[in-house]
Amino acid sequence: MPNYFMPTSTKLCKRPEKVVIPRAESAQVWIDFDGTITQKDVLDALIDRFAVDESWKEIEQEWNRGEIGSYECLRRQFSLLRISQGELEQFLQTIPVDPGWPMLKGLLENNEVPFGILSDGVETFIQSILRLEGEEIAVRSNAIRHDGNKIALLCPHFVVTCMSRAAHCKCASANALRVEDRWTIYIGDGRSDLCAARKADVVFAKSVLARELSREGVRYFGFQNLSDVATTLARAWTSSRSSQKGRIAK
Repeated sequence: MPNYFMPTSTKLCKRPEKVVIPRAESAQVWIDFDGTITQKDVLDALIDRFAVDESWKEIEQEWNRGEIGSYECLRRQFSLLRISQGELEQFLQTIPVDPGWPMLKGLLENNEVPFGILSDGVETFIQSILRLEGEEIAVRSNAIRHDGNKIALLCPHFVVTCMSRAAHCKCASANALRVEDRWTIYIGDGRSDLCAARKADVVFAKSVLARELSREGVRYFGFQNLSDVATTLARAWTSSRSSQKGRIAK
């Protein structure tokens, strides 16, 4: 079993099993995008601004009530969008990125930890916002087809049996990208992260994901921004290199 570390200040849901952070050489990390790497949900902001009418709000309420998954929700909401390619490019330039993202990305790269972005959003949006051209970062997400000022959502990673009924089944993608003999760390904030978070060895959660995991009694590390995550991981990996015993939650 890998050495591990857990800061005693971290608040977790009460559950008897111990949660440990694996050493860097034993870890792999999957990160949500909208609301996790970005400071707001890109798709929510896009739909709020460019939908032709307010009917998207009722669709959103159906999703919030658990009556539909994000696959149906997003496809119906995207059908309401009217936006040119130029307007879309300008809009994406306004999306703020979590200031802790460069710190977390650098930490993972410096420790040679495999990582990737698993998103229920759109890959071209992610590439544009993070300016990832030329970088070798695994991204699994949805796609779009732009026809004039209309946009259709394409879901190449949709799985009919997905427990979250998501447009992108993140647990299936995490399994497909999984590196053998490494523990999985998942970082997210929303309902579409549930299936992947439930199957991860370690979870960093906030917002809706944190509330749902709390309700289910699943332990997780709470965080406000990605610098919190990077600081916790850096401390864990420094501790595991200097100590053979590590630390556990009280």
